[in-house]
Amino acid sequence: MKTALVTTTINVPTVLALYRKLDPSVKFFVAADEKTPLDAYSFCADIPDCEMYSPDRQKELGYECSPLLGWNNDSRRNIALLEALKWGAELIISIDDDMIPMNADYFATFKKLFFGRRQDFHDPGIFHSYTPAYSGLQLGTPLYWLDAGQLTVPIAKQRGLPLDHLAVASAGAAVGVNIGIAQGVILGVPDTDAATAATSQPMVHSASDILRNGFVAHPQARAVVNSQFTAFRRELAPAFAQFYEHQGRNTDILASLLMRRIAAERGLFTYFGPPFGFHNRRPRRILPDLRAEMYGLERIEAWADYLERAPLSSAASVAVQCHSLMRGFAGFDGDLKACADAFYSDVEKVL
Repeated sequence: MKTALVTTTINVPTVLALYRKLDPSVKFFVAADEKTPLDAYSFCADIPDCEMYSPDRQKELGYECSPLLGWNNDSRRNIALLEALKWGAELIISIDDDMIPMNADYFATFKKLFFGRRQDFHDPGIFHSYTPAYSGLQLGTPLYWLDAGQLTVPIAKQRGLPLDHLAVASAGAAVGVNIGIAQGVILGVPDTDAATAATSQPMVHSASDILRNGFVAHPQARAVVNSQFTAFRRELAPAFAQFYEHQGRNTDILASLLMRRIAAERGLFTYFGPPFGFHNRRPRRILPDLRAEMYGLERIEAWADYLERAPLSSAASVAVQCHSLMRGFAGFDGDLKACADAFYSDVEKVL
């Protein structure tokens, strides 16, 4: 199973040394930005199987979306994603450079979630992938929001959810289902919205037993994941694309709703639970974050409504399905749609 870790950075990504220690077989793809210090390049050069893409190298790759993504924003990660897909990654794990893994079996946990494993009868040292890989708790109610942040200690509302949302989490059982998307448990500074950060400044030190044991979201529940600690299957990768220059800080949240719609069409579920990571975010100003979140907050309900009713061609590729859904939503302007068109064109060429 070819597994890729993708990220972008404007720092020296020292945490990658720990990720490498945990699994030498995972290939790293790091998209630098114009603010990335020179020391980051020498640091990554010393890490085996770590590809670092400077701005000049990204331009030389010739991706149509690259100039439209802009610079000095998280969407440079799209280039790392495209390169991981070109390499042949079957499982992609997206992290931020301040997310510290807390489990020795960090990568193994993700791999088992997505593909499971069974021991070879003839050779106990050989394991084979198989699916489905998950049976357990399912939470969420169709058409209602599900907030996994209600299951951390203390509670920390997930970033990107509507400010006045009603979270409903009916319980059920999922038996023998395939995982398409998985968000790990974030300790430390939670990935919450600016309003919550301003009023309570939560520091997550634990997870409830529910989150610690893991669960899947009902496919028709409204649930979101972020890009700082999330894994997904290769086939869903086109829907992961982010457009910070055009959508602001909650671009990954909007992308996750698209990804979940595409996943549901394929019978793939979204998982919340281990592995664990500690988010070592430095203090940051709240007001710029709040401004950057407004685009998504103003559109997320309409985007969710639209995705629930928009038709999809089952014969089309994921990239074509994403293109169709993005093009059909009246809440996105022409510049955003042009950037998305370019990305989907690029991803079709590498898949």
